[in-house]
Amino acid sequence: MVTIAEYLKSAEIAYTNSQYEVALELCEKAISEDPSNADAQTSAGRACLILNRLPEAEGYFTKAIELDGTSGEKFFDLANIKFGLEKYTEALSNYAKAEQLGCLDDVMQKIYFQIGMMSHMTGDTKSALLNFEKAESFGTVSADTKEIILKRLQIYVESQDFASAESYAIQLKMIAPGDFRSYQIYFQILIALGKYEEAEQLLGETEQYADIGSDIGSKADICFNKAMICAVKADKEPAKAADHFQTALSIFDDFLHTPELPEDIVATMNFSKAEIYLKLEKFDDALQCVDGIAGNSEAREKADFIRLSCYFGKEDYEKAEEFVEQLKQSSNEYYVYFATYADAFITRKIAVKDETKKNIAEAKYNNSIAFFKNKAFENPQDVFALIFRVRLYAENGKYAQAEELCKLLPDALKTELNKYISDCKNVG
Repeated sequence: MVTIAEYLKSAEIAYTNSQYEVALELCEKAISEDPSNADAQTSAGRACLILNRLPEAEGYFTKAIELDGTSGEKFFDLANIKFGLEKYTEALSNYAKAEQLGCLDDVMQKIYFQIGMMSHMTGDTKSALLNFEKAESFGTVSADTKEIILKRLQIYVESQDFASAESYAIQLKMIAPGDFRSYQIYFQILIALGKYEEAEQLLGETEQYADIGSDIGSKADICFNKAMICAVKADKEPAKAADHFQTALSIFDDFLHTPELPEDIVATMNFSKAEIYLKLEKFDDALQCVDGIAGNSEAREKADFIRLSCYFGKEDYEKAEEFVEQLKQSSNEYYVYFATYADAFITRKIAVKDETKKNIAEAKYNNSIAFFKNKAFENPQDVFALIFRVRLYAENGKYAQAEELCKLLPDALKTELNKYISDCKNVG
């Protein structure tokens, strides 16, 4: 006759070999022999947890605690089930009981990590960070250590505390030196901190040590990061901007020769190329980049926005006019802003040749100014609404109003817009 101890030993072997259904079956046999055996109930609960049969697991762990409520680990197991079932108040109560009874250090680390997760979910950032700090204090390096660091990183990035985030990004890279995500997160934080040289050096380290293999998505991310560094250099060195942008274009072109690239990566890279060509005022090249782009509605809208920008830049106003109305209905606020502004500007330019449209142009200017006034009223911090109003006033000969509004803008924007107002005066 098979004893309960033998059933549980066999279940342990099955569990170790990932035979969870077999392990559960053996535990159930032990329970049928002795329903009061707490270890059998616990083992059955853990098998159900792995099999994602959470309600069953909850029943087994609850029974195990009824039979033996002296073990902190049992309360920890039940708390995890409650967490998985989104019974957060009950989960917290069981984590607290587990802490009170005491657990091994690795379990205590998990307890504080889980409580930190719950605090983060409820928006209590301070408590989340304190609990993650408690979890780290046990000095136990495990699979959970990486997750603790990631959660702390997420909180610091969400709160724009990139200086604190940098420290944990370095830790993440050290604990997971082959994980591409470690390098990608660190790169983004360095960019946010304006540490561009360090970010560029990190890209070399990424290519050397990150386990990318054949993952085309990760390779594409590195390509975008390299191009981003070129854009930063173009901004910092205006005299060499064209050279830096050309380097970025070459980076994209080289990558686009990769065989069997997914359609979404090809489209995203062509959009990036088009945006660079727009900055270089190479409008025909930009148009060529978005030629034939289909995809989802978001991709089509983006392509149309680039087309509008290109024809606007080429002063082909009749062609630009084709994209105005549909972009004014976009869910992308900036597309709506630019299309609303362009509608008035284009109609005014066309009215120069067709006097019958002068009244229409005047009405569109007034409507556009009213639109941006309303946007500024809804959000006084909306810089784009202010910029477009300044331009509309200047173009419509209302220079004093344009100059008065311009004073409200950040210094970095004032110079260019004051020059625009002055240019409008000279033309007007």
